Amino acid sequence: MQRSKSRKGIGGRPRKEPTTVIRLPLPVAEIARQLADGLLPMGGMKQLFEQQHGREQMGFYARLRDRRKDDSELQACIEDVISKLESAADPDKPGMLLGKIQSGKTRAFLGVMARAFDFDYEIAIVLTKGTKTLATQTVKRIARDFREFIDDDEVILFDIMQTPDSLTKAELRRKIVIVAKKQVNNLSRVKALFDDEKYASLRTRRILLIDDEADMASIRFTKKSNDPDFDQGTIANQMDDLRRSFRVSFLQVTATPYALYLQPGDYENSTKTKAVFHPKRPAFTEILPIHSAYVGGDDYFGGHGADDPRYYLYVEVDDREHDALRVEDNRVIRDDRLWTSDSIKALRRAIITFLLAIVVRRLQQRKLDQPPQKYAMIVHNDTQRAAHDWQWSTVGKLAKLFEKAADDDDAKLKSAFDEAYADLKKSIEADAGFMPTRKEAYIELKHLLSDGELNVQRVNSDVQLEPLLDSETAELRLRTKANIFIGGSILDRGITVPNLISFYYGRNPKRMQADTVLQHSRMYGARPKADLAVTRFYTSRGVYNRLVQIHSLETALRQAFLNGAHEDGVVFIQSDARNGFVPCAPSKISVSDVVAIKPSGILLPTKFDTIAQTHLNKTMKSLDNLIPGRAIGSKAFTEITLENAIAILDAIEPTLVLDDEGSFEWGAMKGLLRYYASNAHGKVQLLAESGRRLDRQASGDRSGLSILGTAELRSLVLAPRAAPALILLKQDGGPALGWKAGPFWWPMIASPPGAKPCVFATKVAA
Repeated sequence: MQRSKSRKGIGGRPRKEPTTVIRLPLPVAEIARQLADGLLPMGGMKQLFEQQHGREQMGFYARLRDRRKDDSELQACIEDVISKLESAADPDKPGMLLGKIQSGKTRAFLGVMARAFDFDYEIAIVLTKGTKTLATQTVKRIARDFREFIDDDEVILFDIMQTPDSLTKAELRRKIVIVAKKQVNNLSRVKALFDDEKYASLRTRRILLIDDEADMASIRFTKKSNDPDFDQGTIANQMDDLRRSFRVSFLQVTATPYALYLQPGDYENSTKTKAVFHPKRPAFTEILPIHSAYVGGDDYFGGHGADDPRYYLYVEVDDREHDALRVEDNRVIRDDRLWTSDSIKALRRAIITFLLAIVVRRLQQRKLDQPPQKYAMIVHNDTQRAAHDWQWSTVGKLAKLFEKAADDDDAKLKSAFDEAYADLKKSIEADAGFMPTRKEAYIELKHLLSDGELNVQRVNSDVQLEPLLDSETAELRLRTKANIFIGGSILDRGITVPNLISFYYGRNPKRMQADTVLQHSRMYGARPKADLAVTRFYTSRGVYNRLVQIHSLETALRQAFLNGAHEDGVVFIQSDARNGFVPCAPSKISVSDVVAIKPSGILLPTKFDTIAQTHLNKTMKSLDNLIPGRAIGSKAFTEITLENAIAILDAIEPTLVLDDEGSFEWGAMKGLLRYYASNAHGKVQLLAESGRRLDRQASGDRSGLSILGTAELRSLVLAPRAAPALILLKQDGGPALGWKAGPFWWPMIASPPGAKPCVFATKVAA
């Protein structure tokens, strides 16, 4: 039976306390049988009753938590997500669970799902990336974590495309988990299930909608020619239809949230669309804690010294080699020059080093009495299937070449081995790990090749993916000791490649989208430290430098949430379009009011007038107490605290009234100030000038340069400094210059010259 107690929940609706699940202990006959068989000591009967009764009184998440052994940080994260969903002021706005690539997001949202079942949620719908593989992987993962609940008939789980012919009354009384791809037919089937009169009761139940990889397919805007309005993509419209039809709490889950954070706060107020869209920007963000075994961007792009094994992760590849592998050309990669061709120099090295890394790790495991592992390498050089065929053919030829060389004890293999051995030795010694002798390692390498333990497979839309997956985990199955997977986009989001220790990456568009590139990073995830010491990442210098910048983007965004720099409702996303990357596809933020701030960029209100003179006079008197007198007219910066700067802006804001054509977000200005000040020990540089007489007709320069005026002030603002600048220009104002009243203070914010460019959307949910 269930016990529940009503109280206020989402949107003020009554909701239940967490459900307590109570079942009877073992039947008396079963206890008697165990006693008769000597399986249960007489003194243990009471203990058995107490233990079983106590266990079964525990809620869904308590049992899941104990079985998975969730650490305290993950437990707190899960409780915080549920608490924020429950206390949401606007239930239509989603929440965000923000993790890193391959950081355990699925584990976390399954914990949230179990905890939601402890409350009065009765249905969970999990939306996955639109591939059958990921949907299958998600179903298997839920089945594994929820096995106890499914076996005990507390939960029913199914893929929407494999819905039982008819759900029984008993099944309808259980908690229901539905997995659906973000694909038109799948989402139509979800809606049809709830619209079916046989299951009318489902429409009254409380639903937790979990959008896994929430920035993928869930948000896209389209525009027809000769039509000024935008519409959503089909998938986004179907998701909105689900959200408006039922009692849904919506949780977004992703590691690349840029498009979601850059959405308008309210589509209804957008001048770019007449349609009414459900909110996409998260009302709250819960940061998924990073577990101790996580390997990610800090390891690959954080900058490390030669005494750190991570220093050796990156190996440079010539751009011409990546290009040679894009289009089949037997003149560029000749069969008779596979040992010597510069066109595949890094690829050749990558494969030999990968094979030697496997030898080393298996010898290390043998030495420690650990089970020897199988390992994987990815070649992700292009999206085109024809290119995959060319790469598969080339790698296959190299594999046969190496196998024959191992059988013949060819000196060319020994030379390639020596180069790989010297490379791995440096990182393993930096890790204080065991390095076998050259002789032992070379013998094992030849055995690995001679035994046919190198398997090369394509993974793309031309290849049936299901046979490549492990039947239990739905991860790519490692069939041999050494596995090389060659493919494109199908290897990104959600696909887990176990024991990945080599990544050859050649994707190099003119402008990278940060969210897409991060999702390619299959080498991230829970990795043993000893694996990291033999791991290598092969790409060009240009791509590597852009990946470093994208890592900075991710780090800055996460830090902004951790240190509270987003508290004014502005989410900062670093980007650098000039150097080749943007946060996300432009179509995802077409209806957003996006503001970009460059180094030394200026943000200021324009197209405004003042309030009436009587009210203005009162504010000007209070500002006299806030603005240091020594700063006015000094032609130099005066350092003030962030709190003082915010107080000044709070006082100025009500004195300026935007015109009908004006658009300015004071929250953005304050948020920008907080963000940059957080990197400058909470300090702000103040510059204040008086006696300015700008005519209102000439006050529309959004760059702020002409409003600054003199070359002297421009030079001062552009000079190097670490802190943001608050610039106050006291205008005489008055009707003679076109203003309602005067004098008044006109504020500007200037970012530090050395700062990274930032992108943010206005009207962000606080």
